[in-house]
Amino acid sequence: MDGRQLNRLGRRLIELARVAGTYPGDRIPSSGETAVLGEVVENPGCSIRQLCERTGFVQSHVSALVAGLVERGLLRTDTDPADRRRTLVYPDVPLTRGVERRRRPIDETLAAALGDPGKAEEAAELLGKLAALLLTDPVPRAPGAPTGNDPANPAS
Repeated sequence: MDGRQLNRLGRRLIELARVAGTYPGDRIPSSGETAVLGEVVENPGCSIRQLCERTGFVQSHVSALVAGLVERGLLRTDTDPADRRRTLVYPDVPLTRGVERRRRPIDETLAAALGDPGKAEEAAELLGKLAALLLTDPVPRAPGAPTGNDPANPAS
């Protein structure tokens, strides 16, 4: 595999993730909205500056995206009590519910994309292995849930 193939694969996986996570009537977020929503879900209470650093977007773009997502009820913002100049961004209830709703298996999406249940099963297995190798936490956990990385607590 080369860099171009990796880029194409990444784009295809993003496309499949959108299909797997979309229900009839859902509004498809833009790629910028998707980046911001993903960061806020993974890092609730992050600042606008942190969102800029993590997404690579300029502050004005992140602020505009956050404002639009607040208007749609997907995010909420609060002033940082330690530094009243900072805005902290949190997922709002509809986004949290949407994330939970989208944690269904991707088997149907893969079967539709590949046209063969056997190939879909093989792809799902390979994607699981790839996630285990490349993602630091392949299964998103609820805030405060054990990570499995605490040597003092093997059950975590």
